[in-house]
Amino acid sequence: MIKTYKVMLLPNNKQTTKLFECAGVARWAYNWALEQQQTKVKKVEKKLKRLQRKLSKKYELNKTHTQGGEYRYRKTKNIKKLELLVLKTYRRLKNIRRNYIHQITTSLARTKPEYVVMEDLNTCGMLKNRKLSKAIQEQVFHEFKRQMEYKCAWNKIQFILADRYYPSSKTCSRCYSIKDKLSLAERTFICDDCGYEIDRDLNASINLQRYGKSIVQH
Repeated sequence: MIKTYKVMLLPNNKQTTKLFECAGVARWAYNWALEQQQTKVKKVEKKLKRLQRKLSKKYELNKTHTQGGEYRYRKTKNIKKLELLVLKTYRRLKNIRRNYIHQITTSLARTKPEYVVMEDLNTCGMLKNRKLSKAIQEQVFHEFKRQMEYKCAWNKIQFILADRYYPSSKTCSRCYSIKDKLSLAERTFICDDCGYEIDRDLNASINLQRYGKSIVQH
């Protein structure tokens, strides 16, 4: 049998101020590290694009016509070196993104919530959208879900996967009415019935929290 103990802190005014100061420093450090991580990603992305353009030009300069009227590309030592550099830069970018996901999922699991709710997104369908496909691939949703799921198991947190067809974004978190249509461009949710206005993502998160609570209670 594992025993647990709950402790309630009753700090005085001076102690409360210090606790808020410590929390503020921690929040600042976290945001600073997050900004540094994102800056690093952008630099690597720029470097990768620059190398890919350079490699493409090298290929164009070293192409020749065949007798059949087709192009043939000759690989030079410089091209091979550039290909290797592109591969290394791509791997570095991939590792930075993977490390970022590890940091985020770990920080979420450490808060020790009662449960975590995630949506079962149709990523295959979302990838068909040309405007979103690149951003979706970069976010690596499947890897985020995988890490969140096993880290919840490690920390004895209930992991709940919301039904793919649950209308978390279209449902009003105040009156529960469901909108017929909600485009991706609409970042603010405006209820057609009660007129409630709220950030689209915040509205969805409130609905998902309720979804998880209803499952936990049952």
